[in-house]
Amino acid sequence: MQREGLPAIRERVRFAWSTRRACGLFAVAAGIRIDRIMEDEAAGRITSHDALRMAAEAEAAALCLRPLALR
Repeated sequence: MQREGLPAIRERVRFAWSTRRACGLFAVAAGIRIDRIMEDEAAGRITSHDALRMAAEAEAAALCLRPLALR
């Protein structure tokens, strides 16, 4: 079984925003959070396991909120 990567999670969040599946405000914030998680993992501040878990949590939070009506 192949392990899912952080870039794949970040791309799913961006795709959810671009297709209006998730609120843009939350999806953008989740994407920024995932970028920071990737930086922290690369710098050795968090483990790969924790980074993957935290990124998945950010994705889940972004997908919980639908976008507001278009103005």
